[in-house]
Amino acid sequence: MIAVATAVAAAVLAPAAAQAATPGKAYVALGDSYAAGVGAPPYTDPTCLRGTGGYPPLLAGRLGATTFHYDACSGATTADVLATQLGNLDRHTRLVTVTVGGNDLGFSSGLATCLQGTDADCATVVAAAEKFTAETLPGRLDTVYRTIKKRAPHATVVATGYAHFFETTPDCATVPASLTKRTALNSAVDVLDAKIRQRAARAGIRFADVRPAFAGHGLCGNDPWLGGPAAQAPFHPTAGGYSDGYLPAVGRALVGR
Repeated sequence: MIAVATAVAAAVLAPAAAQAATPGKAYVALGDSYAAGVGAPPYTDPTCLRGTGGYPPLLAGRLGATTFHYDACSGATTADVLATQLGNLDRHTRLVTVTVGGNDLGFSSGLATCLQGTDADCATVVAAAEKFTAETLPGRLDTVYRTIKKRAPHATVVATGYAHFFETTPDCATVPASLTKRTALNSAVDVLDAKIRQRAARAGIRFADVRPAFAGHGLCGNDPWLGGPAAQAPFHPTAGGYSDGYLPAVGRALVGR
């Protein structure tokens, strides 16, 4: 598995030189809308909204995957991954990526409450999300990661985190959210990512932290890599966010950076 991970990482981090030399591998992509490439159309599936600009197809192309199963789906929770997305995992699978957990917390409804309500309303939502992350989500992640490892025992598995939604500029003309709200929502992402990293490490799974790559590219910044409230895919990465944020983060995880 070390050789596989090194070859995959080389293909991601140095695509021009490595792609021709890297043999094809069996790759399965699992998870929610961030894994499905929502925000980077065109979409190949009208229900799951699997975007051709998402990080999994980009990774598959860089890797030269002989088989690629794009099983991630918009709206998926940990339960959905377990119930509907694991059918293509087997002993021949050599790489699995998974982005999941945000929908278990109710990110979409929480964002809506924060944008429409008061700072106090947002603080209540964030506190509930962080409590859920600490108390309930770990067991759900453990089950997902354990099941992936059981179904694909020879695969390198990478769990990705989530990006901060916002830059903490004093003002933000594009998003109706105070600095207090934006800071609180970013904090919720930090708590979630920390828990994903912890449970992934416990399961022997690698963690891809996308926050460093997205620094300076949140909403309210000069070059956002996420769609704003009026976008077709609000609060999801753009094509640039997937190609310049998620894809390199997975590559770094594969070489242990």
